Amino acid sequence: METHRQAEPQATAGRRAGGRSRLLRHLLQLGAVGVVAYFFIRERDLFAGFGAAVSSLNWYWVVLAFAVELASVPPLAEAQRIVLRTGGVESDRLRMNLVTLASNAISLSVPAGVALAEGYAYTRYRRFGANAAVAAWSELASGAIAFCGLAAIALVGAVIAGGGAEPVLLPLLSVVLAGSAGAALLFRYPTLMVRALDWVESNLGPAGDWLCRATRGFRKSARTLAHVRPTMGQWGSAWGLSVVNWLLDAACLALAFAAVRSRVPWGAVLLAFAGSKVVTSIGITPGGLGVVEGGLVATFVAYGLPGADAGAAVLVYRALTLIGLVGIGWGVVAAQAVADRRHDAARRAERAERGEPSTTHRRRG
Repeated sequence: METHRQAEPQATAGRRAGGRSRLLRHLLQLGAVGVVAYFFIRERDLFAGFGAAVSSLNWYWVVLAFAVELASVPPLAEAQRIVLRTGGVESDRLRMNLVTLASNAISLSVPAGVALAEGYAYTRYRRFGANAAVAAWSELASGAIAFCGLAAIALVGAVIAGGGAEPVLLPLLSVVLAGSAGAALLFRYPTLMVRALDWVESNLGPAGDWLCRATRGFRKSARTLAHVRPTMGQWGSAWGLSVVNWLLDAACLALAFAAVRSRVPWGAVLLAFAGSKVVTSIGITPGGLGVVEGGLVATFVAYGLPGADAGAAVLVYRALTLIGLVGIGWGVVAAQAVADRRHDAARRAERAERGEPSTTHRRRG
């Protein structure tokens, strides 16, 4: 009884903390969207001609942009297959492409989408035959490699775009690239990474304690990955494919400028694109909705693009990704769910025919 009475206040405190967290998140979302709305209202004169730009779309470039966006999926899926293979698990190429489409849809359309998408990919990796440790490590390593590629694209974009911000951006992005490359390389040595995290926990005080709590599950599983030894060739291939994925995605944004009959600001496209992906991963709003659009338009205007052209191009790009690609991805999620239910039902039927107990029944005694 005493244990039960102690548990009730703890559960109540947990609910209150969760409620405060949700309230804070909603306030942050409203604030971010409010700032973007204020920018568009205050600078509305910059967007004169926006309606004309949207109404005179060149649909050839719109279709080509969507085709390029779809083409960005296979390189990322192949990079993930390479990482999973280094953990000793072979995965079907088509199935991995479907997982990539589904994960992208989840990450771009629901609150905390990035975390949910990682959980979805983790469960699919388990169905491919990966154990818990390999599935978790593969998902995290793929993310680290992809972010390193994104940092490289941002740095190249800053060099091409130039401008007054270059003296600040180049050193900053160089540090980000070096740090992300170090993290990606560290994932080649899972057990070494665990030892590094253990050292951080022991020597960085409160920050180390927080990191300890955040990585406890990963560290526990990663200690079993002593057999994982990816080669530099495998890691380089995964990185290169991730870069191709990002470049094709950025090309979709560039082609959106062609679709609204505007010049393509390649340097600003690469720089703004990389920044938008970081904002999306933070998850301030589902898929960065509102915030990403504002950031992209503001960046293009800062680099000298007419506001009407920038707004129209961003609208086309976000429509293709948030409606077109996400729509396909959710179709894949639904199809995978139906296939999983049928597969699980068939396995239960096979076990029943063999007289084996169902795994859903708990053993008593």
